Amino acid sequence: MQLPRLELAPQLEAVGLGLYFKPRSTLVLADLHIGYEQALEGVGIYLPAVQYSIMKRFILRALEEVGAERLVLLGDVKHEFGSALRQEWSETLDLLSTLKEREVEVHVVRGNHDNFLIPILRRFDVPLHDPYMKLGEVLLTHGHKQLPVEAWSEDVRYVVMAHEHPAVVLRDELGIRIKLKCFLKGVLERAELIVLPALSPLMPGTEVNALNARFLSPVLRQLNVDSFSVYAVDLESGIYDFGPLSLLKQLLFEV
Repeated sequence: MQLPRLELAPQLEAVGLGLYFKPRSTLVLADLHIGYEQALEGVGIYLPAVQYSIMKRFILRALEEVGAERLVLLGDVKHEFGSALRQEWSETLDLLSTLKEREVEVHVVRGNHDNFLIPILRRFDVPLHDPYMKLGEVLLTHGHKQLPVEAWSEDVRYVVMAHEHPAVVLRDELGIRIKLKCFLKGVLERAELIVLPALSPLMPGTEVNALNARFLSPVLRQLNVDSFSVYAVDLESGIYDFGPLSLLKQLLFEV
């Protein structure tokens, strides 16, 4: 069974938890947070180190299904803010080595967790873009900072960002709740804005349809996110257009 796919905008297609930009043969993924299990161990929470193998399988599968020649990691490749943890080193090196063997061109847009990532990237000649990267009419940024004025040009039609880990909570008449990761699509300045869900299976996400949702990103905090469209993702069943966020808020609290 193939990954679910849905066109979010002309030439921009959601593929599972990633976004495929067909004209540039580029797959965009965000918020891997490699090494999260070891970071949790440091505060006394013990989880098996399983998320990397899940993410690696997804990345290779998605690249193969869409036939992408380029992969952009849209920030927070690693988790720890300080120096790279042992797990971060070993798993990031393994991922980049695997991608190089498969002749995939890799780029990283810097996120707020990506301190001390440069030595790892240099081993594989992977460019680090800070604070944004442009691919034709698409501007890619992590989303933890406002975009500088010089990032904008007349050819920018789409801004793609991460950082927020968006998710929606649904509830039935019995009060049973389920959380689904989602894409958000709205307007930023004169461009369409698409917010990617986190690839990390250990990052369940910000409940964007909570009554008093507080957004992490300064980009989203300045916008009317209630007007954004929500595209919920279930990797086994599909990607679904749930309409405007304002409607989801209303439904959640009326049930």
